[in-house]
Amino acid sequence: MLRPLRALRLPAVILVVVCVPQHVRAAGFFLSQQSVQGIGRAFAGGAAVASDASTIFANPAGMTELERAEISLGISVLAPVTDFDNRGSTAATPGTLNQPVAYSGAGGGNPFTPAALPNFYAAVPLKDRRVWVGLGVTMPFGLRTEYPDDWFGRYDSIDSQLTTVDIQPSLAVRLTEWLSIGGGVDIQYAQARLTSAIPDPVAAGGPTAATDGRNRLKGDDWSLGGNIGVLVKPWPSTRIGVHYRSGINHSLDGSNRVSGLTGPLAGANGSVDGKADLRLPDIVSVAIAQTVAGDWTLLAEGQWFNWSRFNEVRVERDDGQPDMITLQNYKDSYALATGVEYAPGDRWRWRLGFRYETAATRDRTRTTSVPDADNYSVGLGATVRITDNVRVDAALFHTIWETAKIDLTRRYFEATALESEVNVRGRANSSSTTFGLNMRILF
Repeated sequence: MLRPLRALRLPAVILVVVCVPQHVRAAGFFLSQQSVQGIGRAFAGGAAVASDASTIFANPAGMTELERAEISLGISVLAPVTDFDNRGSTAATPGTLNQPVAYSGAGGGNPFTPAALPNFYAAVPLKDRRVWVGLGVTMPFGLRTEYPDDWFGRYDSIDSQLTTVDIQPSLAVRLTEWLSIGGGVDIQYAQARLTSAIPDPVAAGGPTAATDGRNRLKGDDWSLGGNIGVLVKPWPSTRIGVHYRSGINHSLDGSNRVSGLTGPLAGANGSVDGKADLRLPDIVSVAIAQTVAGDWTLLAEGQWFNWSRFNEVRVERDDGQPDMITLQNYKDSYALATGVEYAPGDRWRWRLGFRYETAATRDRTRTTSVPDADNYSVGLGATVRITDNVRVDAALFHTIWETAKIDLTRRYFEATALESEVNVRGRANSSSTTFGLNMRILF
């Protein structure tokens, strides 16, 4: 009875659990919304502008440009929308005489509901403001999608969650009047959960939601990474920033539970402990902020994401059975952003930005958990000085993705008489709107 379980190849897209945020893709499942000011300028110039304590995430070296000690507490409300169309998904099982036939399945609807993404930063100067220490708490990677149990993509995913929480103590030093360096340690927690359906191989005419089994993978881990940056001011009106954030390897310790299988497959139900590797990408950012005509600042930034590290998800089972491997085949991606800030006086500062990002996923291995594609974003924001010590930032950010094609093949019960194959084919059209609000207190 256990042989089918040993041969089972279950979708193991163990993308990690972010506790609050929905999947609001930047490249892959990176969440750009770590700064409300950054949202307003579409993240252009983040590694160079150094205008608030969120520079701890974008480039810690920028702390040396802050006015005073600062505490920043922000929240972004993310409202993504995705619409999936079935484009001829089929199943080939003994119940279909091993011929591919269309199986029953409803539409996925919108798998997202609005969610909040918080962040916290604190920066304090030492030694006549030439040395700064800081702390950032962010959630830089994440996803959460939840589809109906009977939707057509259920054999790839039903419920996918990823949570990362990053705690970043940081240090910055002004070496000269034109050069600062900074860096930090990333203490990162990751938690993941994925639920998907298992087709009944002997269901006459093809599998149905009523006869499906269920597979659930979950795990969590603490791991370490780091980041380092430089800020150069060749002229008083020009800032150039370069920042590197290391990739982090997580080994998620958890379990794989199979349930709902009946008949001769009932013996495959149960839970097995195991581990899954998750390799998050390195990120390199290069940015410039140029003040012109006193009131205007022109911003630009390029980012590179080393997503090719995320080539597969390998689940190692404690019962000695073969590893479960799901190919991800991500590719490196990049983002380009440009923006402008306008400060007509001491009370208000306005910002506008545009951003273009390429997808990290590929058509043949793209999943319904991460229906990513090239995307275009526009940001609009403002800062108002409430008192000499209090600033409030607000921003709006809207993203539109190109159509994402899904063409996945999932195999089950391999090398047995019940060997089956499901081909999930679909197209996803997505958009997302982010509202951000932040309060900063200066000391």
